[in-house]
Amino acid sequence: MKVTLISHTTNAEELLVFTKQVRLGATADRWAAVHAMTSEEILAELRYMAETIPSSWEFVDYTFCIEGVSRAFTHQFVRNRHGSYAQQSLRVVDKVGDIDFVWPERLNETQQAHVGAALFAIEQSAQLLKNSGAATEDIRSILPTNIATNIVAKFNLRTLSELAKSRTGGRTQGEYIGVMNAMIDAVLAVHPWAEVFLTPKQGRDYFADIEAFAERVFGGDLLKKGELLKIVDKMRKGA
Repeated sequence: MKVTLISHTTNAEELLVFTKQVRLGATADRWAAVHAMTSEEILAELRYMAETIPSSWEFVDYTFCIEGVSRAFTHQFVRNRHGSYAQQSLRVVDKVGDIDFVWPERLNETQQAHVGAALFAIEQSAQLLKNSGAATEDIRSILPTNIATNIVAKFNLRTLSELAKSRTGGRTQGEYIGVMNAMIDAVLAVHPWAEVFLTPKQGRDYFADIEAFAERVFGGDLLKKGELLKIVDKMRKGA
């Protein structure tokens, strides 16, 4: 899995502060006044904004290229209605002989062997279909859900903030957590000030420690583990 931030709003700090102040008068003079603010003044405004109505956050966009993730993950990912997406198409991309599979993290050796046998059967059948003249879009019907894919996604800061707080917890699929953390880190690399809008890495690490503890103590007891993870999710969301 690889996440690359390929585009972002370059004047994001000033744009956020300006749109927050629009209730006082959206004029060219006010835009010039925001540009004249010191970096300390801008940061103070941003910290205040992180605790207030988030409508202005929607003016700042981030576009990511996400490579080598499973289509099972992207099926979940694109359910967010406030993002924009462009994905590699299996209707036209010929995957026969090149079924790059994203392995679930929790499979043991025996389980991996079962999956490997199924993949071998799929590859053989896909090749037979191709040799018989079947169309690529028809061959895709037997390809595994966890076949690797690439997707481009764009989110505004408001949506990204909501995703950071709801999709980095222990009740989220591991692959989804990994992608979200990589997206957050990519944003913070260009906009360190955005930490107050997202979940800081240190905080994410602390939450991960608690969730790892829940896994060690409760293991497969989903009721007890889930009860603790729900509390952690509330903490993550600032409740």
